[in-house]
Amino acid sequence: MFKNKTGYFRHNHTNPQKKSVGHYFYGGKRLKMEKNIKKNIKGNKYKRLLIWVSESSTVFSFVTRKDVGISERSIRLIESLTEFLVDSYPTNEWLSNEIVDSPIIGHIYFYELNKTTKNILLEVSNSLFDWGDDALTDLPEDIAFYNGKKRPVLHVNGHENYAILEVSSLKEYLKLTFL
Repeated sequence: MFKNKTGYFRHNHTNPQKKSVGHYFYGGKRLKMEKNIKKNIKGNKYKRLLIWVSESSTVFSFVTRKDVGISERSIRLIESLTEFLVDSYPTNEWLSNEIVDSPIIGHIYFYELNKTTKNILLEVSNSLFDWGDDALTDLPEDIAFYNGKKRPVLHVNGHENYAILEVSSLKEYLKLTFL
């Protein structure tokens, strides 16, 4: 894992083909658990997941790409979040993806996660993999959530149909039994 230019941690390309159950990693001083999600989470389960993530996250991000284009719906979403923008910059590399051998085509947006922005996210999507579905033209792609230490809590690669949840304790992991 390493920090990107705004200090948010990103993985060195996590392999989504790992076990889908939680596994333990020794990351220095404490044990961390990951849950790989390979099945789309929709409806009430999706809403519960976003509510759970918002309890431990302070910032979220998503990406738009020039090569795919940006939908009217994405433009409206970005406009509705303008006052909560923390940072934004062009890039070819973000938490769940990297575009190699290409001029910069991506743009990542970081937003404050609060009650208002959580409600906006709950309104615009009803599915985890809506964030970068196969069409890549409706919502921005690869939404991610970060805790107060700028470490990932949840990151999605919608067009690859996987997401990774990271929790720091067994107690937190067990709260996710609804998935």
